[in-house]
Amino acid sequence: MKSLLSVDHISLTEIQDILDSSYSMLEILGRDIKKVPTLRGKVVSLMFFEPSTRTRISFEISAKFLSADTVVFSPSGSSIEKGENLIDTFSTIKSLGADLVVVRHSKEGVPWIIQKNTKIPVVNAGDGKNEHPTQALLDLFTMAKQKNIRNITDFKDIQVSIIGDVLHSRVARSDTKLFIKLGMKIIIVSSYTTGYPFFHDRVRFKNFVDQEVLSSDFIIALRLQKERHGNCFYPSEREYFEFWGLKEEIFEEVKDKFIMHPGPMNIGVEIDQSIAYSENSLIFKQVRNGVAVRMAVLYHILSRSRSAE
Repeated sequence: MKSLLSVDHISLTEIQDILDSSYSMLEILGRDIKKVPTLRGKVVSLMFFEPSTRTRISFEISAKFLSADTVVFSPSGSSIEKGENLIDTFSTIKSLGADLVVVRHSKEGVPWIIQKNTKIPVVNAGDGKNEHPTQALLDLFTMAKQKNIRNITDFKDIQVSIIGDVLHSRVARSDTKLFIKLGMKIIIVSSYTTGYPFFHDRVRFKNFVDQEVLSSDFIIALRLQKERHGNCFYPSEREYFEFWGLKEEIFEEVKDKFIMHPGPMNIGVEIDQSIAYSENSLIFKQVRNGVAVRMAVLYHILSRSRSAE
């Protein structure tokens, strides 16, 4: 694996390798001294053109735990404000010694453009509403941990419900692509105005939450992505929560199901606090597992480049 741009580009063998490595990285996170020398001498540049807490910090921590040096780039105050284009900016970062860049951008396709024009290894940390492959991998690893799964063939026929603003969600796209690869069953639940058609026999669409949706092994709530709404897609947040939110009234029906959310959460918009912070909520376990998975991704990309030197 030379870069990670899309779930489409990950082979089943690579998924298995990342899953195996994630278990090993999680063991490192449990030590008193978490740092290992695996990527000593490597430089990882974090290039975030959109706000981020979990993804940016987890990539930075992941690189540091593997002993790589990190450079955090901020568009504000950079030469981009003077008119420099993206390719020149990333070419400059490569010339300064970066071995890999982690990119988040509001425009779809930017990670591909950077990788094609600079030849530097790229990890897509989210491009517009297109994809977020490491989020999908950490979601999968969180499910594996909960079900004690070690082999990806054991994911077959596990059912997942993904509820919310699917149209604007890069997480929903990457999750769905990855889950289809592994033979999982997916139920997409959204309004007609915030839905997205995934045409596959493993995916079904509903525009309401019913007993079948709540009976899934895992229920993933999505954030209402108001920053991507060019027009009004729903009458009000209150009405959205009434029809597509995980409300307190359904707590009894989901109390033995595993609840997930990519974060950040809008409490009272897509999920009630009684469910978000319940015993079966995996939301903060996803955050911790994200560090292990991103350590695994950085390891597989950069250790390969090191062996090729």
